[in-house]
Amino acid sequence: MAEKKFSERKLILFTVGLLIVAGLIRLVNYKVGLVFFYLSFIPFVWHRVRFYLRNKTNLSSVDKYRKITLIVMLATIVMNIIGLQDIEFFLLFILAIDYLIIVNSKNTTVVNDK
Repeated sequence: MAEKKFSERKLILFTVGLLIVAGLIRLVNYKVGLVFFYLSFIPFVWHRVRFYLRNKTNLSSVDKYRKITLIVMLATIVMNIIGLQDIEFFLLFILAIDYLIIVNSKNTTVVNDK
């Protein structure tokens, strides 16, 4: 079976596209747009969690930093949904930090997804 090549940059750009659509929906109906805002993070979070579950031992230092950003992102989403904080912009900031980690790393242009 051939290995699948997966671009992390394209995944983040796809997530940003979903966030733009959620923002446009939010202009029309705030509550529905807020739900779509949180749903737009599902592809990104699902791929990262799946990546870390499959590659527990052989992680590079870049993956360790990205794991920290994923944990912060998940904690922020849970706290926003529970109602302990109301900061949606922080999620965008964490997504931007993750994108910068990818861009500045030399060896993570394409990740093998088994």
